[in-house]
Amino acid sequence: MSMRKLPSAPVLLGAMLLCTVLALTTALPDGAAQATVQRYALGSGIQLTVAEVPRQRLSYRVLETTVARAELTPLGGRLTARQPLSALAAVGGPGVLAAVNGDFFDIVGSGVPLGPVIRDGQVLKASAVPVKAVGTDPRGRLRQGRVRLGGAVAVAGTPHRLDCLNCRSLKPGFAVYTPDWGSAPRPVRSPGPVRQLTVSAGRVVDVRDRADNSSVPEDGFVLVAVGPAATALAAVRAGAPASFKAGQAGGGSPWELALGYRGTLLRKGEIPRFPGTHWYETREPRTALGWDGTGRRLWLLTVDGRSSHAAGLTVAGTARLLKRLGAANAVMLDGGGSTQMMARTGPAALRTVNVPSGHQERPVPNGLALVAPVTPVTPVTPGREFATRRTP
Repeated sequence: MSMRKLPSAPVLLGAMLLCTVLALTTALPDGAAQATVQRYALGSGIQLTVAEVPRQRLSYRVLETTVARAELTPLGGRLTARQPLSALAAVGGPGVLAAVNGDFFDIVGSGVPLGPVIRDGQVLKASAVPVKAVGTDPRGRLRQGRVRLGGAVAVAGTPHRLDCLNCRSLKPGFAVYTPDWGSAPRPVRSPGPVRQLTVSAGRVVDVRDRADNSSVPEDGFVLVAVGPAATALAAVRAGAPASFKAGQAGGGSPWELALGYRGTLLRKGEIPRFPGTHWYETREPRTALGWDGTGRRLWLLTVDGRSSHAAGLTVAGTARLLKRLGAANAVMLDGGGSTQMMARTGPAALRTVNVPSGHQERPVPNGLALVAPVTPVTPVTPGREFATRRTP
């Protein structure tokens, strides 16, 4: 899919000023950085802040709201169908007030998100091995934890544990691929013998001794058994009945929405110690999600980078910024060329309000949106945001 060219930073900010937002340059004493801050009320209790700190080459956007004012909802279609964020957000309709990119994904392969995927309580991608995730409970409150797949696949009357649903890679066990995977090639390399069954309308219609990219029937699934699991299916032939069930395993409140993330930035108000590796120590474009101790107030943050006007932030710098904004908990979503925020800053459609590196939308498999009743955008007089003598 081709990239969509975006306007430069001055053009974007000029367009945003059509909303007659008053700009304030805060001159701070003793040579500290000057911060230009613009704020928009996208709806009742939903605020967008645009901040520029030129002397630090720091440019960020933050959305702040509560789950009572706006619902955090997932964006995405088929798991491997990468699209520009503008296309993903457009599907949500006029209720989408803002959106950001989501999880890291297999950028050189299928495009599938690396972490689990749960939408509207339905598990679309997960593993029987617990995987870290961030998302919401059925009441819309933010939470962080692990998603574990629970389920079984039954073939010719014999049940087997379901080990993975729409996996990125094949491992010993039973893996199911559904139409939710999409049209991208599935993994075919395996660490052992393979038995692949294609199931349509509840019956096995094709049996192979290798994993390939034959299409997934819209009324069925593809089962790939690896290692001892393949041996267990050695006698299965076309015509045998087959079905599977998949859901969330484990106790506690179920996930309504879940996606993967790279690392924890804040936990109960504390910033963890980060490894001294390149990804952590280098200033880069960042996308992050933060929330308070109740899970009811949230922050969506994007930090521009890799440009003359913005250098990005380190991981620790991103954590400090979110803590300063008021978050008690936070995680890092996909960044770099994927970092993008869209918002409805006026009566027109959603617009990109940051400057993605390369001035282009990178097609991504999923995102997060704030959905609320549509109300007129209200300019809010900006005020002093923050100042620091050092680059975060």
